[in-house]
Amino acid sequence: IEAAGFAILIATYFYIRHNFDSWPPAKTQLPDLPIPTLNVAILVVSILPMWYAAKLAVKHDKAKVIGALLVACVVFGIVAAVLRILEFKAVHTRWNTNGYGAIVWSILAVHFAHIIAATFETLSIAILIFIGPVEEKSYVDVTANAIYWYFVALSWVGFYALLFLAPRFT
Repeated sequence: IEAAGFAILIATYFYIRHNFDSWPPAKTQLPDLPIPTLNVAILVVSILPMWYAAKLAVKHDKAKVIGALLVACVVFGIVAAVLRILEFKAVHTRWNTNGYGAIVWSILAVHFAHIIAATFETLSIAILIFIGPVEEKSYVDVTANAIYWYFVALSWVGFYALLFLAPRFT
C-alpha cells in the first residue's frame, strides 16, 4: 500500500511538472542540497544497524544486542525527522504557492509520516525486546520491521533524486 501511495505521488509529480515551462517554476529558487544530502546519507547508513539486528533476529541470537541496534535506528529516525523539518524550508516554496510547492510538500510530508511511523514502531519493538520475554514473534517483528525500515530509507534515495537533484537538470 505504501509503495502504491509513493507511486501515485511520483505520477502526480510528473503530471504537475508537465504543466510548467520551467521546473521549479519561474521565481522559485532551486532547493538547497546540504541538509537533504545529509538526510539521505543518515537514512542509508541507518540500514546497517537494522540489517544486523534482522540478521541476529533470524538466528534468535543476542536479544539485548538486537534491542541496542534498534535503539540506534530510533536515534537515526529522530535525526532524519528533525532534518526533514528543515528540508521543508530547503525547498524554498510553500505548499500553497503553486503546483510545484504542493507536490514537493506532499512528498516530504508523506515520507515524513513514514519516518515517524518506522521510528515509533522500531522503538516499540526495542522496548519489548528489553523488557522481555523475547519470544519467537518478537524476532519475527524485528525482521518484518527491518523490511519496512529498508523501504522507508531506500525510497528516500529516489525521492531525494527527484526533489533535490532532478530540478538542477531540467
